[in-house]
Amino acid sequence: MNKIFVFYLLLLCCLPGLDLKAQNRREHSPEQQQARQERLQKIQNAKIAYLTERLNLEPEQAQLFWPVYNQYEKGKNELRHQSRVFRDENLEAMSEEEIRAGLNKRLEIKQREVSLEKQYMSSLLKVINSRQLAILYRSEREFTQMLLKKLNTKRSPGAQ
Repeated sequence: MNKIFVFYLLLLCCLPGLDLKAQNRREHSPEQQQARQERLQKIQNAKIAYLTERLNLEPEQAQLFWPVYNQYEKGKNELRHQSRVFRDENLEAMSEEEIRAGLNKRLEIKQREVSLEKQYMSSLLKVINSRQLAILYRSEREFTQMLLKKLNTKRSPGAQ
């Protein structure tokens, strides 16, 4: 198991540096967008391998698990995208009503996130057991932390 974990870390180390600046995608050339998509696909592949190993999924379980999990991830990503209400807005130029409406929208999205998690928890428990579900939640956090640590290492001035 440690060898596999080291493999995932090495895979992450091989990923080219990620540009996570809050820039509008329309500012990027098609080549930059393509490179970004390829980096994101590499990360997704590493995550799939990491989660499969951590959950110790049997082949039959994996066939049932991944479609449900991918739908869940898609829903989470859509809600996450919608929740960026104030990200690009100039708050100083907004009225109190606009700000309040944005805050209400943000809260509504958070409630939808909780509903989505409840729905998919039920669906996932039909495919994996509760221990595996707990491991899934923990492993998602661990993977994100590994990725962020790797990105921070690449960004720091003393990094390779």
